[in-house]
Amino acid sequence: MSKLESALYIVATPIGNLSDITLRALETLKNVDIIACEDTRNTQALLNHFQISKKLISLHQHNENQKKDLILSFVKEGKSVAYVSDAGTPCISDPGALLVNSFYEKNLKVIPIPGVSAITTAFSVSGILDNQFKFFGFLSNQKKKLKEELQAIFESNNLAILYESPHRIIEFLENIKVIFGSNHQIVIARELTKMFETIKRDTVDNILSYINENSNHKKGEFVVIILPSGIAPKKVKENDLKNALLITQDYLPTSQSVKLISTLFKKNKKEVYNLAIKKKND
Repeated sequence: MSKLESALYIVATPIGNLSDITLRALETLKNVDIIACEDTRNTQALLNHFQISKKLISLHQHNENQKKDLILSFVKEGKSVAYVSDAGTPCISDPGALLVNSFYEKNLKVIPIPGVSAITTAFSVSGILDNQFKFFGFLSNQKKKLKEELQAIFESNNLAILYESPHRIIEFLENIKVIFGSNHQIVIARELTKMFETIKRDTVDNILSYINENSNHKKGEFVVIILPSGIAPKKVKENDLKNALLITQDYLPTSQSVKLISTLFKKNKKEVYNLAIKKKND
């Protein structure tokens, strides 16, 4: 392969089975001048397996803003740089997006080297006919916020794909059970492409039972696919809000009335407050 064009190469790497790496990815990693990576230890192990020797630079979520300028400077000098995350396709629930944006801001070239992604890998074996889905990555670590985010997914009636970690998976599924119901269909995929790969499509209750029956069933990062809730998204009309305000403001102060109505109708407080003031002035 001839010398690579001076650019940033976003290179997908295997999510488990090293045989999943593409020929183009290998050629790119062999021929770039520098490899930036999420964790030098993980990437060094990958390179060692394929007998590739290359200068590595660490670029992760905590230093991406600082290191992006260094990567930019290398490409401006005429060098080629690859960026890889720990596994899968970079920039998707992984670092790299800030780096890519900085290249576009400077009108420098970014070249994708496609490959494995946990999202598409899991979805391809889900058997779900719907081709439209919304990817959420990891939801909030905060319990209250997590419940709110899952409730919003339920009300949107979207097919949702999410990531979850092994130490949170039980609590995560318990929340899905409360919001969507114990018989709601979901898909879990863990240890994808590895020895203990597990893909299950079943009710939330049955999958919870499966995971709880053996501690080994909790290991590995999870892709969770939640089938649509089946409810129609709520469309709240302004007249509905006005009528509700008309009733509640006879018994409650405006601030309490606004808080109650915004909670019941899941509307922005400021929007409801402005409507309440407008109604008072009419």
